[in-house]
Amino acid sequence: MVLLIGCKKEANAQNRNFLDTAKTKKNEVSKSKTNYLKNLQYKSFVVSCGGGCAMTYIADNVEKESSFFKVKFKVEMYTNEQLSDTFNETYLFFYDQSGKISKIILEGTKNNALETLPSGARRSFIEFSQNLIKAISPDNQNKSEENKFIVEKNPQKVNLPFSFYEYFNDDYSESKYPNYELKPFLIEFLKNNSYDAETYKGLVIRSDENFLYLLISILRGDSEYFVLVTIKNNVIIDYKEIGLIGDENPTTFKISSNFIIEQYNGNGPNLKAFEKFKVNETGKIVKE
Repeated sequence: MVLLIGCKKEANAQNRNFLDTAKTKKNEVSKSKTNYLKNLQYKSFVVSCGGGCAMTYIADNVEKESSFFKVKFKVEMYTNEQLSDTFNETYLFFYDQSGKISKIILEGTKNNALETLPSGARRSFIEFSQNLIKAISPDNQNKSEENKFIVEKNPQKVNLPFSFYEYFNDDYSESKYPNYELKPFLIEFLKNNSYDAETYKGLVIRSDENFLYLLISILRGDSEYFVLVTIKNNVIIDYKEIGLIGDENPTTFKISSNFIIEQYNGNGPNLKAFEKFKVNETGKIVKE
């Protein structure tokens, strides 16, 4: 009897050790999962829905299931640059064995975003899915993503304030205003948002560990468009056309050191702004 009790106690102790070990491993997995989800918490992207409409998708919660990612988005809808609606959408991201996205299903439906969304929106979701799958690789956990917007790895920033009037009078001096070739990803983004053109070049007005702000010059025929693009964590947050040159009534602009944008009718010194915008702390371009 004594021997039986001793064996039982030993067995119980072994079971407890096994359970404690299993619990520790489970906690380690959960902890790793939590850190991974936290890295994705503020990933976002912008989708144009036409007619002055744009939607910003912000990842609010990300869960890794056995065969897919479940991502809850907070969706902010803007109409003519004003916030008009906010709602939630949840998508299920499925991948094939090679890690390539195979389908993106809107929860509660059978709708596959890869088949139902317009090309620009579809591309934005695919880009997000690539960030999602890359983030779980140990080799990518502590490695920053390659810049996919401009060719130069260590670009020189343009000094602020930036005045188009001075830029014009300096004859677009490349030594004073260095500009860089855009990568295909950003060119495709611009084309998908109605900026198909012959020539593109980018000026860097902010580049740090948090944000990249690019002023894009777009030449199309006799017109030159200037579009401000804001980027965080290698994801486009927002964009806005702030200047248009090429006719008798150009729209020019000035960007201050605290990223306030003033727009003017005409090109000259001491003009009165007809519109003001600012880049807020999240990278959104909003009315001042």
